[in-house]
Amino acid sequence: MSASGSHSVSLAALAVLGCCVSFVATGCAQDLPDARVIISHRVLAIQTAVTASPFPDQAPDPDRPKAQALPFETVTITPYIVNELGIVDPDSLDVVWLACELTPGLGLFACISAATPVALEDIPDCTAPSFDALTGDELPELVSPCVIGREGTPEYVAPLSANVFVSGAIELTMIAGVPGGTSTDTCAAELLRGEYDLPNDCLYAVQRLNIGPVELLLSLAASFGLEIPGFEVPDPEDIPEPDHNPRISQVRVGVINDEGEQVGNAQIVPFGGVVSAPREVRLQVEVDSPEEDLQTFVIPVNNGESYEERDEAYQGDWYRTWGELLSGTSDDPMSYNQWVLTQGEQDETEAPVDGRARMYYVVRDGRQGVNWFWFEVEVTEPEPAP
Repeated sequence: MSASGSHSVSLAALAVLGCCVSFVATGCAQDLPDARVIISHRVLAIQTAVTASPFPDQAPDPDRPKAQALPFETVTITPYIVNELGIVDPDSLDVVWLACELTPGLGLFACISAATPVALEDIPDCTAPSFDALTGDELPELVSPCVIGREGTPEYVAPLSANVFVSGAIELTMIAGVPGGTSTDTCAAELLRGEYDLPNDCLYAVQRLNIGPVELLLSLAASFGLEIPGFEVPDPEDIPEPDHNPRISQVRVGVINDEGEQVGNAQIVPFGGVVSAPREVRLQVEVDSPEEDLQTFVIPVNNGESYEERDEAYQGDWYRTWGELLSGTSDDPMSYNQWVLTQGEQDETEAPVDGRARMYYVVRDGRQGVNWFWFEVEVTEPEPAP
């Protein structure tokens, strides 16, 4: 069953627990498995990234794409799926994606939950919005839920509806089976029947796609000579910056001693790179996310009568396939952790089975922005003492 942090969450866990953690019960007298140890397929996060825009001044930035989309913009939806052998190509799985409209105040899974029971074959395909809707007397109502597609990393055109103008959002739901396990169709059927006891090997995850900012949409519509009834065009200084995904600028890995002192030089590691280190050593892993990427944003308070400014803040989550971690989370622009290459309490072998241990890292910005990283350690035998 998929597990995750604050944005991509296990649907089964939400349905049963109403929270953002998933687990598998193993008996009253046994400890729960460590959610930070990856032993099978898991969805750790979902990223929404605007990759195409019909608006000339809104060309996507490939280095730091928007996590928030305006209506008519194309969003690429990418799940971060891993297992004990590394990162999993989403397109290697049979994945179904659903979109469902969230009205203000509703939490994740509320929309698809309200739509159950429903059969997958009875859910229509999502359709792209038309610019003609901006010139009509009324904005269209969305068909919800709808099927985005059946592929690992689909594209989705952000919709237009009245809900957009009251801070609405889209609930994106991922459903997938894994090779040799329960089929995707069965996984979907169980969830969409409203079952709570879902197959443990199914992958379920959900992510919010915020639509807007509405002030920017109103301004862009006005530039095309369009006026949306009931709304005034904001002054340029009142248009907030869209929510962007955070970046990971550098990852360094080095050996430290028991006093936390660096032994030799740290190594800069590329995405999916390999580091070699002997068993029993302690590694320090440092991940840099630029502090200047953190945005200031406003949220409505007092039922929308006023607004408060908030600052984004990084939240890092760490996972591994073997060994012991100093911590499971971190919250600094330079996020760091210590990883001891020794058999952990839930590791069945003295060394990784295939000789390599994997580390997975997810960083979130406190809104919908997310990014990730992973690398491998080739674990060698320690040199014999002289």
